Amino acid sequence: MFAEFFDGRNPFDTFFVQHDADDDDSAFSAFHVGGFTNVSFPRPRGGGGVGGGRDRKQDPPVLYDLRVSLEEVYSGCTKKMKISHKRLNPDGKTVRSEDKILSIEVKRGWKEGTKITFPGEGDQTPTNIPADVVFVVKDKPHSVFRREGSDIVYPARISLREGTESTVSS
Repeated sequence: MFAEFFDGRNPFDTFFVQHDADDDDSAFSAFHVGGFTNVSFPRPRGGGGVGGGRDRKQDPPVLYDLRVSLEEVYSGCTKKMKISHKRLNPDGKTVRSEDKILSIEVKRGWKEGTKITFPGEGDQTPTNIPADVVFVVKDKPHSVFRREGSDIVYPARISLREGTESTVSS
């Protein structure tokens, strides 16, 4: 009965028959379905996929400065940053410009140089993988203090005379 149903062929030959080294088809390229028809599943050539056969690559990260004041770093805050990026239309070929608001929760004590990454928020085209958008914390200048690592410094100019008087009188 099994042989009659599969027209005398073994349906598992496709999986277990050795292919020649020159044979470019995979084990799944041809199946004998029910012994009546030969169903083919062609394998893509030349990279296939989106973009006319080219492999899609991710663009390098897009960097933005995130300017924060000493007060914002001291207490923590939420920064809202507006970016414009390109997005694919539903047809998968044309792009449109789109604005997006990204919300960044600045934690207390973040140091200058801290990076916040939003994966895949860069420009999107038919031939690329969108880049990551990265915000890098930068200190805003303060009118009185400056930050050196985790320390807050008060730069003061004092004359030699003022410096010796305070030492003598102490």
